[in-house]
Amino acid sequence: MSILLRSFRRWWQRPRAVSERAEHRQVTFLELFYDLVYVVLIAELTHALAHHIDPRHIGEFLFLFIITWWAWINGTAYHDLHGNNDMRTRIFTFLQMFTVAAMAVFADDALGESATGFALAYAGFQLILTYLWWRTGVHDPVHRPLSRPFALAFLITTLLFVASVFVDPPHRFYIWFGATLISILLPLMIFRIGRKTPAVQEQIAMSTIATASMVERFGLFTIIVLGEVIIGVVQGVAGHSDLSWQVVRISALGMMIAFGIWWLYFDFVSHRIPRQEALWVYLWSYAHLPVTAGIAMVGAAIVNVVDHATEPLPVDVRWLLVCAIGMVLVGITLMIRSLPPRAGLEQLRWMSQVVIFLAAIVVFALGFTALGTIPLLAAIALLMLLPIAVALIFWIKRTETAT
Repeated sequence: MSILLRSFRRWWQRPRAVSERAEHRQVTFLELFYDLVYVVLIAELTHALAHHIDPRHIGEFLFLFIITWWAWINGTAYHDLHGNNDMRTRIFTFLQMFTVAAMAVFADDALGESATGFALAYAGFQLILTYLWWRTGVHDPVHRPLSRPFALAFLITTLLFVASVFVDPPHRFYIWFGATLISILLPLMIFRIGRKTPAVQEQIAMSTIATASMVERFGLFTIIVLGEVIIGVVQGVAGHSDLSWQVVRISALGMMIAFGIWWLYFDFVSHRIPRQEALWVYLWSYAHLPVTAGIAMVGAAIVNVVDHATEPLPVDVRWLLVCAIGMVLVGITLMIRSLPPRAGLEQLRWMSQVVIFLAAIVVFALGFTALGTIPLLAAIALLMLLPIAVALIFWIKRTETAT
């Protein structure tokens, strides 16, 4: 019996304590598998937006994307803080994936006829996180000042989403909004309150350390969303029975925009750990929300841009494209701001922020112009490549000076 008990404890371990968190670890295949289910959910949201581009549906997309992003970041953070390579971690990760897959099933009309299914699926996800955060406090009493408020907040939002099923629209969605706001503001509230309690402050300091594995997970999630831009180009081209040079040029420029986003994020932001103060870590992580949401919106816009290659670009599509890219550039600017300066590269860091932010303003201003599709896309691509060119010139001059 004791042998069976020891074997069970080996495979069903307690949640890892925050103090046992590894600073350097490799992202596991389980985490990569977990991220894949969000590919489907984000694809459903993006495709729904691509078919209905207007202010109302853009607002609905952003709201649902925030819920999706918040689900991902909480599942990811819990695994990074408390996950183990055991049966317990795997089973609860698979349970989360079931609920996210269920959200994807109802995502196409989540604020319409499928609202009940989406609300219950998300409530199921929240309930799993409620239990997981609660158990961390049970096994690690020192961590209770953080785990208990998190568990309570997840329980409240779970109950609110379940209760919303019995409320008619639009009040149902007001409940969703309030519950989501509680979840998102909770870390900031805990940080503010915890400043007065040394024990809480110590736990906050340990929990908000951005490890290399967390940086990698954010990069992988960005790659997942960036794939929607490529899908948008492919779907737009596939919608044309006869390929013309106009379609080819526009699709090529759409790919250039995807390349520009990748280059800006993975050269200026990725693989770098933000400053290790809680507010800077929050800024770095929360700035990923406008970046990833903007990238998904670019994907929805690109489908329509390529689809309308042989006719004037609709005004709604133009504004979705420029606003989405503006969101991405502003978010990247905030991320660069959250990164620690590197010796000898402070000037490059400052120049990058200024150039990328100015590019965002100019991209947004292009929405007021009457540029044709190809000139508009070419201008956007050039503006996104401008910060890269500035960085290359800086490196060349620095290398020449050093030699």
